[in-house]
Amino acid sequence: MPDNSQISLSVFFPAYYDEKNIDKVVESAIGVLEELKLKDYEITIIEDGSPDRTGEVADMLAEKYSRVSVIHHKKNLGYGATLRDGFMNAKLDYVFYSDGDNQFDMNDLKKFVALLPYSDMVIGYRKKKQYSTYRKITSLAYNFLLRFLFDIDYVDVDCAFKIIKTDLFRKIKIDSVDAFIDAEILLKARLLGYTNTEIGVKHLPRVDGISTGARPSVIFRTMKEISDFRKVYKKELKKIKPR
Repeated sequence: MPDNSQISLSVFFPAYYDEKNIDKVVESAIGVLEELKLKDYEITIIEDGSPDRTGEVADMLAEKYSRVSVIHHKKNLGYGATLRDGFMNAKLDYVFYSDGDNQFDMNDLKKFVALLPYSDMVIGYRKKKQYSTYRKITSLAYNFLLRFLFDIDYVDVDCAFKIIKTDLFRKIKIDSVDAFIDAEILLKARLLGYTNTEIGVKHLPRVDGISTGARPSVIFRTMKEISDFRKVYKKELKKIKPR
């Protein structure tokens, strides 16, 4: 086991319709984080106004584990707004996030932490996406569009398994409140000179809960964000001070 005693990690999980998933995700993460023997860690559940018992389960986890806290949204704000809350509330040196739907193997986090001495960001890509054909097509088209418009060369931009140096979020303003948030962060990080390593992760089928990521309304809002971001891209870059 490598020496991780100088690494502190903020972890957060967006949760929506995940009453049967979030406890499994958090408890699996705690097991891995304890095994890693980090300098410090914290876990935050960002409960996005879910109409099921997700919020109640999240509160029970916070009562059970001292390192777990919950941020509740009174109403559903969407995936991007939820991620933004997680990034902006991270207190420790690095921030890791994954979804609360239990579609990732938390053991993969060990490989990511091992790469932190060599990279500012460790970016996951799903080796085999466990989605419907429709979701696979929309994801493929989205990644192709981003490569074409912004010269992004990441394998899987919207993979929900990433570690990023927390200081990035003191230097950039996140505008996206939808699926474009990952691309916005990676674009601004790259132009600030942040280094990255990509690594494949296991993607698991969703067993419980409801997936909302590929709804037409989400796709429409994301396309608008891409268009708006492209228009102001150069202006935004001028506001960012290099490290």
